[in-house]
Amino acid sequence: MHVTLLLAECSSQASAALALEVLDAANRLAEPAERPFTLCVASLDGLPVNNALGHAMPVDASLDMLEQTDLVLIPGFLFSLREALPAFERYRTWLRRQHHQGAVIASMCTATFMLAEAGLLDGVEATTHWAFAGLMRRHYPNVRLDERRILCEDGRLISSAGASAAMDLLLHLIRRFASRELAQQCCSYLLIDGVRREQSIYVNWSMPRDHTDEAILRVQDWMEANFAEPCGIDELAERFSFGVRNFKRRFKEATGYAPLTYLQSLRLEKAKQLLETTRLNFEVITNRVGYEDSNSFRRLFCKRVGISPAHFRRRFLRSPPGRAENTPLPEAQAPDDFDQ
Repeated sequence: MHVTLLLAECSSQASAALALEVLDAANRLAEPAERPFTLCVASLDGLPVNNALGHAMPVDASLDMLEQTDLVLIPGFLFSLREALPAFERYRTWLRRQHHQGAVIASMCTATFMLAEAGLLDGVEATTHWAFAGLMRRHYPNVRLDERRILCEDGRLISSAGASAAMDLLLHLIRRFASRELAQQCCSYLLIDGVRREQSIYVNWSMPRDHTDEAILRVQDWMEANFAEPCGIDELAERFSFGVRNFKRRFKEATGYAPLTYLQSLRLEKAKQLLETTRLNFEVITNRVGYEDSNSFRRLFCKRVGISPAHFRRRFLRSPPGRAENTPLPEAQAPDDFDQ
């Protein structure tokens, strides 16, 4: 199949190089007569483009030279999205034409924004890097965004999450357009695992404060300082002199979250920090973040984060700065009692 690697100004050179290397590996590992991918690197005008560091990346063709392709693969813009975003509408006509002609279009990381700007993701399930999910929702509210996912495939549109998810996407493309066996060969030779499904375990949630509702900002400040206190949404509305319905509406408009979901996210983030930096057992952590029932909080944690608290701790537990690796952390307790 013919693959167009579309490079735009400020594209990630690492993602572009990874795509070329992995698809070339698939070709080399396949039978010579059955090499699945023909690669072409293209830019809007056929000229080299600068990556996020200002270094030129060579291309083979302009988009106008490619009347039809089978797969369009677009590297992301992790740290350069805001600089690159204004130019995305220039790719709209070509992307829509290729999709109309039957091409599959796959985005890496924040290249999802280019698909959304082209109007291809209206009503479509998609993902992107978790840190840009709020920006995506504000700019493109018609996208059915699920930032928990590593990959989303909806028809002939495929999106992937953060930079490390590029490998998941490439393996998925090899498996879909070549064979499962070839994808497994690539995993073995490149020493990588198979395709992951969720990025929620990597999310560092921060309070969305880029709005101008001063009253809601005061509520957010109070919630940040008092997240462990027992306080229902009705009581919170009364504390800040809101009617309940008006409070829920204004809070959602300002932050993008319902108040209860916001409070849950805040508590979950605090719990993740305690799991990473202490050996407190889960009963203690549950109480410290404002919950009484550790079983129900464990279920919420699994649902929202994607893995159990015990698995999260085993993956991310770290020693505080200046502490030797074999020095016990504060209030050491058995770390594996969470799954009981």
